[in-house]
Amino acid sequence: MKNGAVLTAEASAAALREAGLDFAPADLRLEARDDRWLARLPGERLAWFPANAKGRARLDIERRVLRLLDERCSFAVPRVLFVSAGGWDVRAAVPGVCDPWGLYRRTLTDVPLAHRLGAAMGTILLEQHTRVTQADVAGWLPTRPEWPEPSERLRQNLPEVIDDGGLLADIDRVLDAYDAVAVAANDRVLVHGDLGLHNLAVDPATTEVRGVFDYNEASCADRHYDFRYLIFHHEHDAALAAALAIYEPAVGRALSRTRIRLYNAACGIGFLAFRRGVPPEERWCGRTLAEDLQWVRDALGYL
Repeated sequence: MKNGAVLTAEASAAALREAGLDFAPADLRLEARDDRWLARLPGERLAWFPANAKGRARLDIERRVLRLLDERCSFAVPRVLFVSAGGWDVRAAVPGVCDPWGLYRRTLTDVPLAHRLGAAMGTILLEQHTRVTQADVAGWLPTRPEWPEPSERLRQNLPEVIDDGGLLADIDRVLDAYDAVAVAANDRVLVHGDLGLHNLAVDPATTEVRGVFDYNEASCADRHYDFRYLIFHHEHDAALAAALAIYEPAVGRALSRTRIRLYNAACGIGFLAFRRGVPPEERWCGRTLAEDLQWVRDALGYL
């Protein structure tokens, strides 16, 4: 938690009574998130509490995005049920389960599953990118996703994570290319910014995608960003290909596979740099150092 007071189950239960929700503290599951606290409530509901002024601003922006999507799109997103004067809110969660690592392992060999997931995500992105316009979000959304962190910071941190001079030189070239990308005005859309298996709710029996959550990193940015995590792994690109097969004919334009892969590589580099001070064997953002290195080397091999 960044610069925020610790939230207790007792305090969150007391606050929730303002929304007419009477829970015992033991009924709540609290999780610290960047500048915010998440309380998981019974009945597939969520409460988000700001930990500081930045967290309150992030929640305000995300609620605006969720309301636009709820009004205009057919796919499910968390629905805002209550907003307090103090800036916290209660939301209905997207029904379904989130099992990113389980799905990831299955898609390694189950290409039809990867194809179905990719097609569903392509359909979601088609609606998100076309039913909410630049005019709807201009001026109050960032113009670039938060991740990866600025290249200067990545270059400072990476030598404390790895000492492979050749890999560092290759990473430098990729970061230069990433920073040099020029984004056309008509490529700017409402971008989720972190769309992947970790932000999908699926039917536990059929794996049908039920909806998307976590628009905390939304921006008015290059549409290519929303396809960067559809490269689930580098053994095959079934999910990305299926998504683009839905998306490109509908929008009447071809997206750059090279740019999508560049953005994927930059994210992998970002996670590698984020390991600064973390033991190699520790799972950090879900991966060990060896797994982060594998991601980066695989991604660089396609550029």
